Amino acid sequence: MPLVSIIVAVYNIEAYIENCIKSIISQTAENLEILLIDDGSSDKSGEICDRYAGKDSRIRVIHKKNGGIADVRNVGLKEAKGEYFLYVDGDDYIAQNCVESALDCAEKYQADVVIFDYTEVEESTGRTDRFSMPVSENTLLDPKEQPSLLVTTPCLWNKLYRRSFWNKTGITFPAGRHYEDLTVTPMVLANAGRIVYLNSEPLYYYVLHDGSIMHSRHFEKNLRDRKAAIDDILQYFESRKLREFYETELEYLAFEHAYFVPTKEVLYYEPDSPLRDSFAEYVFGKFPDADRNEYVGKLFSKKDRLILRLMQKKHFRMIMLLSKLRKKIDMFKRKAE
Repeated sequence: MPLVSIIVAVYNIEAYIENCIKSIISQTAENLEILLIDDGSSDKSGEICDRYAGKDSRIRVIHKKNGGIADVRNVGLKEAKGEYFLYVDGDDYIAQNCVESALDCAEKYQADVVIFDYTEVEESTGRTDRFSMPVSENTLLDPKEQPSLLVTTPCLWNKLYRRSFWNKTGITFPAGRHYEDLTVTPMVLANAGRIVYLNSEPLYYYVLHDGSIMHSRHFEKNLRDRKAAIDDILQYFESRKLREFYETELEYLAFEHAYFVPTKEVLYYEPDSPLRDSFAEYVFGKFPDADRNEYVGKLFSKKDRLILRLMQKKHFRMIMLLSKLRKKIDMFKRKAE
């Protein structure tokens, strides 16, 4: 069985990292290289990693000066020795058969990238949502024939990558920025000629908690980093004369990830923030008809379509109230179970 490198990002997550490590060392696939990259943690995260490395020879801990998540990703790329690799964030965890299932699929199809389903777990309420991909399943795919691959999800961690393929692309992560996955994933997928969507049970569990980047209230940095991500993507596709071909997909990526998602975050925490309209100004300045993109109708849930209509009518406080009401209902259901 080929060696698989699991690259784990670790930074001040002492409450979560042990559960993550346990989910990795208990994999049904045993030929693993486990890289725990401690990005200058100031809590006990690094100590926990060292303790597990003393118990399992497959684990290698890399303690480094804090450089941010993109730097961790790049260190992992450089240090990994496996024929395949996957990323895991240290506050998440994976299914016991994650590596085996993804690896079997990669070997069967000789894939560059295997994409799999994941479950989002909201820690405060216990709510779980499964995310599936809107593409053909269990067959070889090429983004030139199925461009919707670019909008499956920009997450890095619901994918297994062939290391030789990634290295040929020469793609690395932008230092000092969040949303490094939004920047890089579309580029990687556009380079892959052999992609498989493995339709099985979810293999990754993404934990939403108050300390995660997704719950960050640093809206000014979020705006800068999201704009930088989209700018980098557009420049990359333009330089390779691919923008026209993927224009619909690129427009949707900008709409969802540089307007819709961050605007919801601002409305939930600070509905009167002066940055509230900045995301819309950026995206619609580049794509005036972005809200009429065909993927909005295909991929948005009924709830998201309702929120979008409220955004368009500037009913911002209604969105905030609906979000908080949903959270209270979820917490009540959790307590009643």
